[in-house]
Amino acid sequence: MLRALALTALLPALAAGADLIGAETCKACHPSAYEAWKDGPHARATASLTEAQRQDRRCTSCHAPDADKGASGVGCETCHGGGRVYAQAYVMRDRELARAVGLVEPGEKTCLACHTESAPSLTRFDYAHKLPLIAHGREPAEGARRRGHGE
Repeated sequence: MLRALALTALLPALAAGADLIGAETCKACHPSAYEAWKDGPHARATASLTEAQRQDRRCTSCHAPDADKGASGVGCETCHGGGRVYAQAYVMRDRELARAVGLVEPGEKTCLACHTESAPSLTRFDYAHKLPLIAHGREPAEGARRRGHGE
């Protein structure tokens, strides 16, 4: 009952759930995940494009999907959803609540939105093979322990 009441109170804020807070904000509680992302291909997705491709929505829809919101590359929120609401410590303590207000736990379908048969690539996208290359978030959030919230 209390959760239902909390969700009802948060409904007006759900529209703001699409608001991006940026990878630097995520880094505060998830430094290992941030480092894995920063050093991986998603953070540099825009850099792999030519200048002409950076102007082509067919390319930027995957390489910089949130560019219109000031984000470059493929950031945390590209896959996990805008964090304005769910990034709050009291929300992150409750995974069910975090998911209810916008946290996405991406899976193969999420990846296949961009990694399609028509996407230019030398090899066919193999989710099981590629997932370990971007694995992050399996460890407890270091900053979360310091701030009194965890997973």
